[in-house]
Amino acid sequence: MDHGVKATLKLSYDQHARSRDGNTVQSWKVEEMDRFMARLQAADKGKGQRILDLGSGPGHQAMYLKNHGCQVTCVDLSDEMVNICREKGLEALAMDVYTLDLESESFDAIWTMNALLHVPKDSFLQVLANMERVLKPDGFLYLGLYGGYESEGIWENDTYSPQRFFAFYEDEHVQRKVSEVFDIEHFSVLPMEGMQADYQSIFVRKKHQKPPSGAK
Repeated sequence: MDHGVKATLKLSYDQHARSRDGNTVQSWKVEEMDRFMARLQAADKGKGQRILDLGSGPGHQAMYLKNHGCQVTCVDLSDEMVNICREKGLEALAMDVYTLDLESESFDAIWTMNALLHVPKDSFLQVLANMERVLKPDGFLYLGLYGGYESEGIWENDTYSPQRFFAFYEDEHVQRKVSEVFDIEHFSVLPMEGMQADYQSIFVRKKHQKPPSGAK
């Protein structure tokens, strides 16, 4: 990844960490987290499963997972986001997705919502491979992205300063890319009112693993 892009993202999120922490979690995001928990339960993993929240931000979603009995590790590029997570009693590490210096096959599942949209397209497969490495053999990944059209670069209408890098994919394109590393269990699109982009909701598992009984 271009170090300038990464440095800009880090600075931008450091500067907006406290304001993002004050945001209310939207109802559709709660519904997605509920679907994630249902998938965990379908895998019969029980309480205490290890979850990696990749691109955790200020820990809103990590707290939801923790309150539902998960053992959550937060990872974020922003030191300020990590500090906020730790203030909430969450385990949190300042780290980027390009190295992901975590033990192999150590997580039951990964949750990542709107974090990988900051990954340049030529690095996307590398990042997916890093995530696949830290998943247990029967683990699964929830990947959520804004998309529905092709775009890559600094978002000129971004209200954050410095302005952030985004990469968006058409639905078929992102499925092809993800399928190079994982088997897709479920793909759906959620229209976002008032936005050009839709939301792509993707559940995947390591290749050659059978889905749990009852999973869709």
